[in-house]
Amino acid sequence: MDGRLIIENHRVETEQKIKSFNPATLEPVGEAYLASAAECQEAVQAAKKAYPLWKELSFKKKSEIFQGAKKILLRRRNEVARLLTLEKGTPLPESLSCEVMGVLELLDYYSQNLKKSLKSKKEKHHVVLFFHKKSSYHFQPLGVTLVISPWNFPFLIPFYDIIAALGAGNTVVFRPSTTTPLIGLMIGDILLEAGLPPGVLNIVNCKAAIAEELILSQDIETVMFTGSVPTGKRIMELASQNLHNIVLELGGKDPMIVLKDADLDRASRGAVWGAFMNTGQSCASVERAYVAREIADEFIEKVLSHTKKLKVGNPLEPGIDLGPMATLGQLKVVEEQVKDAVRKGAQLLCGGEKTKGLPGYFFQPTVLSKVNHSMKIMQDETFGPVLPVMTFSEKEEAVSLANDSRFGLTASIWTRSKKTASWMAERIEAGTVTVNDHMFSFIEPGAIWGGVKQTGKGRTHGKFGLYKLMNIKYTSLDSAGKRTQIWWYPYGTTWPKVLDEYFDLMYHDRLHKKIKAIFSLLSYFSLIKAGSPILNFIKGIPRILRK
Repeated sequence: MDGRLIIENHRVETEQKIKSFNPATLEPVGEAYLASAAECQEAVQAAKKAYPLWKELSFKKKSEIFQGAKKILLRRRNEVARLLTLEKGTPLPESLSCEVMGVLELLDYYSQNLKKSLKSKKEKHHVVLFFHKKSSYHFQPLGVTLVISPWNFPFLIPFYDIIAALGAGNTVVFRPSTTTPLIGLMIGDILLEAGLPPGVLNIVNCKAAIAEELILSQDIETVMFTGSVPTGKRIMELASQNLHNIVLELGGKDPMIVLKDADLDRASRGAVWGAFMNTGQSCASVERAYVAREIADEFIEKVLSHTKKLKVGNPLEPGIDLGPMATLGQLKVVEEQVKDAVRKGAQLLCGGEKTKGLPGYFFQPTVLSKVNHSMKIMQDETFGPVLPVMTFSEKEEAVSLANDSRFGLTASIWTRSKKTASWMAERIEAGTVTVNDHMFSFIEPGAIWGGVKQTGKGRTHGKFGLYKLMNIKYTSLDSAGKRTQIWWYPYGTTWPKVLDEYFDLMYHDRLHKKIKAIFSLLSYFSLIKAGSPILNFIKGIPRILRK
């Protein structure tokens, strides 16, 4: 894989390199070049230079580029999946089904829906005085977007952000995670082959200190970041200096609520996949399971049965379900949280330790019971293959437990009752609530992504994700041809009296008051000079009422 940076469609070699390692074998995958501060600013200027032409490019042309990228990814899908598996440690089936398929879907979605989502929209006036005006909303790009992405889905997440920014008419500077620099460059490789014009997308691997300098650039208009809460707060602080538009997705501690009428076979399988997919390294993983006390023992028994059948190993090998953690640092976080839980009284039902006999960052899929909210495992983001199970008595208690978190990304409810599901979904504090499934909505490009509390700011995906990256401009045309408006100067002595009657006509809830106001307004005809805007207003009342 080519490890050179991409600036204005040129492949750039620099003085520094960074090695990428396979987390399963700890062997090097390859090398990527690192950008200096000067090279990062060169990328920003390239994006700024490309912006005027790109923003004017038609929806049709943009859609053709996205469709071209889809065809290229389809052709190169196995190459991309293998690189993901090597650099991040994801089993090949997950690399294909989550990241590759997810990107194919998003390219297809935006190529088909750009024009429909972003065409100008007419807006009717509520204020009847403005009935003669024609107003509308227009969606316009902002400029250069800086995308900073994580290592847990290093292809899918940044591809989503990049395509949304480009679809909105912005140009992009992309800084991949230094843990997965090669797969980040693969995104550029595909889009350049699809015909993206020079400077529209620039990719610069760089160290954290230089990334901070990028955020401070006055030529950046939007910063999109996915990652940890502390880093998100730092980005927010830096972005505030130039009042950048920001989109922050900072993780989750997502609850799964299993009610006593749930299909336990489905729920237990959903819990195991939701907790351990991508080795638990997803902001939308099931990180807390709340199970009705009446069915908890049966649910846990089924979960353990499914968990013990999972195969952990080198993700390139066939039949492997779980690969390694992506980094040693994250492995240590998981170990510490499990130890803290056991120390405080949690029962370790399976797993709880590193996988023996394998050289990489492997951790056994772990199930805990008898947990409570004093434990880090129930409060802090784990980002690893751990499923803690806590019981509840009533549905109100389950909602309260689910909401007892600093995060609010997604949540799932497992029940056969549509009424109960609807009641709970209204009360759970999260950006997305799903019923009888979990975590699938990230792959649905039309569904918004984001949440509340410390999960972050803003939304991505779908038309609402596009709007967050744009200036929503309101325009209004007055073509009535009048030389003045009734609310302009001079006010005179009659205007307050006319207004008083107008208020009764338009806003009073009693019919006799409205009728009296009409006759009072008509009585002003003899007091107002011909051609007066007030007279024109009174004459227009029947037309106003018809509106």
